[in-house]
Amino acid sequence: MRLAKGCHLRVSRFSFFCGKKSRDAATAGISSFEFTPENFMNPDLPRGLRIQDVPIVPATDESLEGFGNVVHNPDDFTCEKGNFEIVPWPVSGWRSLDPHTGDEAGTVEGDFDVDWCGDFFYGKNLAIASVNNHYLDGLGAPPAEATHEEPGSGDGEFIYLWMSDYHPDGGQLFWPDRPIPFVVTLGPSVKGDEIEPSDMQAFAVSPGQGVYFHPGTWHNGVYVSKEYCPARFLTRQGRVHARVSCSWANEFQTLLRVPLNFTPTAP
Repeated sequence: MRLAKGCHLRVSRFSFFCGKKSRDAATAGISSFEFTPENFMNPDLPRGLRIQDVPIVPATDESLEGFGNVVHNPDDFTCEKGNFEIVPWPVSGWRSLDPHTGDEAGTVEGDFDVDWCGDFFYGKNLAIASVNNHYLDGLGAPPAEATHEEPGSGDGEFIYLWMSDYHPDGGQLFWPDRPIPFVVTLGPSVKGDEIEPSDMQAFAVSPGQGVYFHPGTWHNGVYVSKEYCPARFLTRQGRVHARVSCSWANEFQTLLRVPLNFTPTAP
């Protein structure tokens, strides 16, 4: 595990994290769902959730504009090179941070493992020093039909997402340990906490490529079809590892349905 330090970043781009009023809980149906380790692994997902189909496009630097970048080599995005974004620590008053301070935690990296168990798609982030690092990232069928028994009840064409999250403290990179296709589902950072299911967009990453997300970009791991699982990725992210999550199922009574086998041609 390597530790990179000393990234510097313009603060203005992430000003939405500070001083923004939240939605009125009385009118917006704010979720009371708590992303504890137990709930993240085994959420109580109700039946009858609405299905929101998420559009998918090939992942390119052009299509990912505003979300991040395609990665051709994980060493291309590092703090040392000045292009792995770490957000300076927020100040509590009107005085600004002193130069070259507030971002010195840098990045942490390690393995991110994913695999299917019947219809349940799990991820485990081994890069972070938290017990809250094992997730139910999605399902291969609606909750009422999902089973842990192989081969599952889903047809393998879609993954159903019940949540997404963002990291306000830094970017995140995913790089597979072998050239396989995978899918990510992203939401724009400018939406902040006002994100809605219709804001999400899926991107199909070609074999031999990885992906980098800007800080604040809504996401939730990487999605891999069963034929390529179990799969292991290198992940690199801000060492602080602040995570802000939204339960689509709890807040919007919705599941995001994402195409899983949209495979772009290899570069």
